[in-house]
Amino acid sequence: MRQTIIISLVLFLSACASAPKMPENPRPDWVSNPGSNFVGKCGTHIRGLIAQEECAYKNGLSYIAMSKGVSIDIEASFSMKQSSTSTSGRSHGEVESTMAMDQKDIHISAEIIDKWHDRVRDVLFVLIQEN
Repeated sequence: MRQTIIISLVLFLSACASAPKMPENPRPDWVSNPGSNFVGKCGTHIRGLIAQEECAYKNGLSYIAMSKGVSIDIEASFSMKQSSTSTSGRSHGEVESTMAMDQKDIHISAEIIDKWHDRVRDVLFVLIQEN
């Protein structure tokens, strides 16, 4: 009886040790070095992940406008296409926005290149390219 318990315990522990590990979600290089693109980010949002994502897009568009020396109020529309399989996922998005400044409208067209969610800090980063 005692040998059966020991063998069962050894088998159980060896099964636990060989369990697959969760894949890592490493920080992409573009978060710190976006090159000629822009990074928008947003922390935890009270209305959830979709609102957090929209907040990150608006922040990215604000950075584009600020690079032109503009202080702005943004109105934006987003379109997202997402697909996934059991091993990978892909997102593609486009942003159209109108920015108001001193009764002038500035139109910026941008494309969402990539996004990354830092799950530890709950910060969503998006990489945006101005068209």
